[in-house]
Amino acid sequence: MIPTKETVELDDRQLVETIRRGDNDAFEQLVRRKTTKVYSLCYRIIGNAEDAKDISQLVFIKLWENLDKYDPHFAFDTWLYRMVTNVAIDFLRNKQSRENAVNSNLRLVKTSSDAEQGVVVQRKEIENVFNAVATVLSPKQKTIFVMREMDDLPSSEIAKILGCRESTVRNHLFNARKLMQQQLRKRYPEYSRLWKEGQ
Repeated sequence: MIPTKETVELDDRQLVETIRRGDNDAFEQLVRRKTTKVYSLCYRIIGNAEDAKDISQLVFIKLWENLDKYDPHFAFDTWLYRMVTNVAIDFLRNKQSRENAVNSNLRLVKTSSDAEQGVVVQRKEIENVFNAVATVLSPKQKTIFVMREMDDLPSSEIAKILGCRESTVRNHLFNARKLMQQQLRKRYPEYSRLWKEGQ
């Protein structure tokens, strides 16, 4: 099959190079390509749809301003994720006292595939439980927990994104799980039992 204009797409690195040469349409294409990924990560870390939209827009502004700093020897998504997490962590630190800082559909309690009715209600309940127990986590712990448990990113990738050692990621993850289990045992003992079974 002969590739048409529609089927031939520039990869991320090529698109960035095109933008650097002054093609504004290419930047719009990059934004369209990455919007869902950026918004999704923002929402999972922050837990508020409006705030996630604002943060996503800020990320793309920073992306535009810093595109010349991107090193094409590295994966573009890793560089972009680092930008997203830095902005989101700053936001969380500034809004630490807010209620529901994180409102994620997290796999805190794994539901069996043969679950009957009430799955939606149960999922909402799980979100509420996560909101309650996640307040004990630092912004970085929340971010690492979300990236590892929700996005299934390996520790090595998270370390690249956050610019730290893999052992640091594992320590934060271990501490986050420990703190959340303590909160679960104290406030929701029935979920603590289920979570242990699902681990």
